[in-house]
Amino acid sequence: AEVISRLQPAIVALKVTTVRSFEEDPAASALGTGFVVDKVRGLILTNRHITGVGPVRATATFDRHEELEVEVLYRDPVHDFGFFRYDPAKLRLTRCEEIQLDPQSLVVGIEIRVIGNDAGEKLQILSGTIARIDRNVPEFNTVYNDENTFYAGAGAGTSGGSSGSPVLNKEGRAIALNAAGQEGAASAYFLPLDRVQYALERLREDEPVARGTCMAAFLFKPFDELMRVGLHERDEREVRQASPESIGLLIVDSVLCEQTVLKTG
Repeated sequence: AEVISRLQPAIVALKVTTVRSFEEDPAASALGTGFVVDKVRGLILTNRHITGVGPVRATATFDRHEELEVEVLYRDPVHDFGFFRYDPAKLRLTRCEEIQLDPQSLVVGIEIRVIGNDAGEKLQILSGTIARIDRNVPEFNTVYNDENTFYAGAGAGTSGGSSGSPVLNKEGRAIALNAAGQEGAASAYFLPLDRVQYALERLREDEPVARGTCMAAFLFKPFDELMRVGLHERDEREVRQASPESIGLLIVDSVLCEQTVLKTG
């Protein structure tokens, strides 16, 4: 209770209005959650599907019901995270607080708390236990889907509005970012924070976040499933000799079409 009370001012309810249709985002309003990761620079971490990909107007409601306008600072082109920025000097009532990122603590069996704007309630606290950290990315009925990363899973029962909530350990550090939930079930899916940490460090240094692509999307498959589609036993033995803890391999799920470089004239 003491840890949650201390960190509560760092968690904000977000209202984001997409002012015009752009790519897969229609003109609409959405609710979500974010949390302060740098109280000096005013940086709020949330999901990319909350920041949107086009022009938006957004407000953050802080702990003491203070509403501040926020602007998009960064949207990751591959993974489901982004950053808003606000002016910390405009906070009058809410204590400045931030949540530290701790990607290395995301392990199976750890007890967690997911704190955020679940079901539009501004602040809800959900509990769970990390059940797996090797899940393939959740698939949505949208043009954009995360790729080339594992997700973590837990039976936290998150719902609409909790996207962007911090997944906290008992020390009060964020070990993952809530990204999605299974409709009609308690399953919740969390984005690991390794790439988020990298992006945050670059933004703190006012440096561009270098990103690239391998022009392909990969999925993880266990050995038994791969054996049914042609993997040889000798190949499995070679992999397990090199990495005894391995239980499967990555396969190429899709490849981006080669594009012709356009030239002027």
